[in-house]
Amino acid sequence: MSLFQNAPNVLYNYTDQLLDPKYYRAKNLWRRNNIRDDYLASVVIFDDVFIKTGDTPESIAFNYYKQADLGWTIMIVNNITNYHEQWPRTSDALRDYVYTKYENPAAIMMYETTEVTDALNRKIVKAGLRVPSNYQVTYYDGTASAGVTVNPVSPVTYYQYEERLNAEKEKIKLIKPIYIKEFADLYTASLHKGGSLVIGQNKSEIKID
Repeated sequence: MSLFQNAPNVLYNYTDQLLDPKYYRAKNLWRRNNIRDDYLASVVIFDDVFIKTGDTPESIAFNYYKQADLGWTIMIVNNITNYHEQWPRTSDALRDYVYTKYENPAAIMMYETTEVTDALNRKIVKAGLRVPSNYQVTYYDGTASAGVTVNPVSPVTYYQYEERLNAEKEKIKLIKPIYIKEFADLYTASLHKGGSLVIGQNKSEIKID
């Protein structure tokens, strides 16, 4: 099954004639529907999976569903609209990306808190909060009458920041195999519902950059 083949058509009139139009026929890949949202509301039909180096939507679909052409369902369920930006990069690809994006990837991008607890193991400062480099906190732990002042700050480089973003992309949801056929059938049927759509009546309304 191919999502592209089942997508509805979009018709563009590439002439100035309204009574005798000549249309380009293309696939409307922008039409959305509520099938995905309905499925996301039911957490019991998903498995959490971590993408491994070299994985693609097609390879995961083949290993999980025994059908590589169901890779599009993984993109839909995880709301991935830009594969190159939203799919995790390999370590080599990430390095190339970071060194192209930043002049000095090793430079400090921001500072974050480290966790602070008192003598009773009560959390004083939560880890991971963005703060100034000179951030300080004073608290009383029962051992010092004047209180304890600490500077719980850790630097984060541009490279470390991009590594975090990339790692977040590695966890995805997969519809369990027992439900995948129903989802694929419902989604493609709802995409095609309504048939073709005319959005360009003449060539003056069509702009291609």
